[in-house]
Formats: sequence, C-alpha cells, structure tokens
Amino acid sequence: MRTGLHQRLSLPLLLGYFAIATLAPGAEPEKLGDLRGVEQAHFNQDGSRVVVRLRGGQTTLWDAAAGTLVPGDLGSNTISEALVVSSDSKLVLLGFKDGHSRVFDANSASFVSPVLDAGLHAQLRTPALFSPDGTMVAVFADKELKLFNVRSGERITTIPLTPGTNDDAPGSALFTSNGAECFVMDGGGSVTRYETKNWKPAGKPMRHPAAKLAYEFFFNASDDGKWVVTFDDAGENGPEGNLQVWDAVASKQVGKPLVAVNGFEGRFFGTNRIVIMPARGQANVRELPSMKILYALRPHDELDGPKVDLSPDNKWLITWGPDKRLDLFDAATGKLANNYLSSAAVGKVVMSPGSSACYVLFDNSAFLVEGHYDNYVVKLSFPDLKVAGLIRVLDYVANVALSPDGRRLLIHQGKTDQERLLFFDAATLKPIESAKP
Repeated sequence: MRTGLHQRLSLPLLLGYFAIATLAPGAEPEKLGDLRGVEQAHFNQDGSRVVVRLRGGQTTLWDAAAGTLVPGDLGSNTISEALVVSSDSKLVLLGFKDGHSRVFDANSASFVSPVLDAGLHAQLRTPALFSPDGTMVAVFADKELKLFNVRSGERITTIPLTPGTNDDAPGSALFTSNGAECFVMDGGGSVTRYETKNWKPAGKPMRHPAAKLAYEFFFNASDDGKWVVTFDDAGENGPEGNLQVWDAVASKQVGKPLVAVNGFEGRFFGTNRIVIMPARGQANVRELPSMKILYALRPHDELDGPKVDLSPDNKWLITWGPDKRLDLFDAATGKLANNYLSSAAVGKVVMSPGSSACYVLFDNSAFLVEGHYDNYVVKLSFPDLKVAGLIRVLDYVANVALSPDGRRLLIHQGKTDQERLLFFDAATLKPIESAKP
C-alpha cells in the first residue's frame, strides 16, 4: 500500500507564489501565461495548441510551447458564449450571442465552416457534439437536435425531442466509435438509434423505466453500438433511481431495472461488460447479457458509492471516495492490484492516454474559509501506484487536464477573475518555461 502526501513535501513546486502580470487597460496579452479570467481551456489533438475562452467571452488560440498567440481568424475581438471541442480535439464549435455558431480548426485558428443557424446552450451537459470523423456536428436547440454538415454548413436534418415531465430536462446524444450510428435521448428519457447515412430511426425507441420521482435522465452506449444503458441521473432523483440495460440492436431490455438510492451511472467497456455505479451503495462490474456480477468494487464510504474511472486501454479500473484512498483493479479479473492512501481528499483523477499512470488532484486545504489553499497534482504510476512526480499549488484549482497525446499537463488555477493557466511537461512535471507569465 502506498501512503501519504505528507511524506513528499520536499518535492513540490510552489506555484502559488508566481507573480501575477498586470496588463494596461485595453492591451492584449502577449503571452499565454499573462491571461487572467480564464473560464475554459482545451488542448488540441497533439497538445501544440490551447484554445482559451475568458470570462468576458474572448476566445483565442495559443501556441502551447511558445506561449504566443496563433494568428488566424480568432482574436481578442472573437467573443463567444460557449464552445465545444470535438472528440479528437481537432475542431472547436463556438456559439455566439446572436444565436449562431461556427467551427474552427484547433491547429490553425481558421474557420472551417460557414456560420451555422444554431446557438449553443452552455448550461446543457451536451450543448453539441461532433461525429467521430468531424464531418457533422449536432447542436441541441429548444426541444430539437439540429444536424449540420461542417464544411458546407448545410442542415442535414432536424430531430424533434419530446419533452419530459420536467420541461428543462436536457436531451443528449452519442455517436458510435465508427460514426455509423447515433443515439439520441429526449427529455422524457427515450433513446432512439439513428443510422447516420440517412438519419432514419433504426428500431423502436428505448424508453427508460423511470423511478416515480425521477425528472432528469442520462444514458451511455457501447462503442460498437450494441448496448445502451439508461439511468436516473445520480444525485438528482431523491430516494430512488433506476438503471436499465438495453440490447440496442433489438431495442429490448436486458433484465429488470436495477434500483438504488439517489440514482445511477453505467459505463461499458470491452465487448460485454458494464460498470454499475450507484450514487449510494456498492459499485460492481457485470457481464452482458446475463447481468451476472463478475466482481464488486470495495466501498470508500459507508453510504455513498465510489467514483470510478477506466484506463483508455480498459486494462485498469480505479476507484476513490471520501476515505482518501485510491484502489487500482485489474479490470479483467477484478483483482486489487494496489492502493494509495493519502492524507488529503481526492478531487479528480486524470488517466494518461498511454494507460501507464494517472494524475490525481489532492486537496489538503485546512483553512479554506480564510482563503488559503493547499492542493497537489500527483502522478501515480501503474500498477504500483508509486509517486512519479508532484506539483504543489497554493491556489484554488478549477481543473487539471492532459493533452490528448499525453505530453503536456495543464493546471487551471486562481480565484474569480484571476484564473490563469500553468503548463508542465507531463513526464517530468517540470514547468514549461515559455508559457510562464
């Protein structure tokens, strides 16, 4: 068992003491590290670029290594209401105040679509999503889903979304990994499978068997489109929530609904496995289509279920919770490979793209009311969970992210209106000097 951040305090980089650059009124930042009031930041596919949206909506693209602005169609005069990044991080959809949107290339900062007749609703869990090949983008509008051809801007089709008992319940959608199918859930919890070559429904809608007090639903689908799981969203549904697995090809239920307090989440991996994560109770891995429990994941709390994540290669499964312990399991067998016990609370776990490590945000703050923060980003290697690097952040941390190629690490930190970005080599956790203020 690996233990304790308190044993490693000689290693940290003290980030909270970096000087804050001051910009003259109206002046544009010359370096990525000079930006303040950062609301969103995303790497492109190879980590060479960072798209940044400030609190005021200014949206720009930066060279991550040089820390300089990438010339193109974006600039400080580009004001967006929201943005959505494609799954391969090559494209970004910007939503504008006038109810329109546009796609730009996350490498060149050039617009690659004409103006699209759809805005982005930033409050939705899924405001929009791209097809895996980036040729189509689906945008959620008021009670409908609009599909566009990215390059031409042509509207391919519009899918009406039936509202549920809660008019504000959002719709959601997922493409299969090959993009041949798209599953769309309406506000009432019904999932319909569409063939993307013609956008016609394939099979009957799969209507989620909602619990009595449920009002917000979500779903997941396997990469190959064979399985779907619908559930009353965790933490949203009071004393009881349901989860139902479906044979998506036949549009038939697989077994009876599972029931848990405060809802569920389900996630597929491999060809025939699903992780069942109740908001309360014990998480487990089941085999499909039998729904047989292959193994249970040991709890991290007497009541609440654990947080769970899978490595990209589906080899490792990691869990954590209020007990400040991380457990690493062999996802195939359910055997506990190792664990790491910390003296600090686990805030977030980010898997490395190569599945060889994870990066964990720990919160060790003892005087938050007084405005003092003490956070750590720790790299833990697999399967021994040994500390392979550590960064100390004496500031509020909004997010930690890895570039898709696993080469760069981003820490989004700072209090309101002073949020800034710091960048590190993900292998060594050394700062990238050019991106400093």
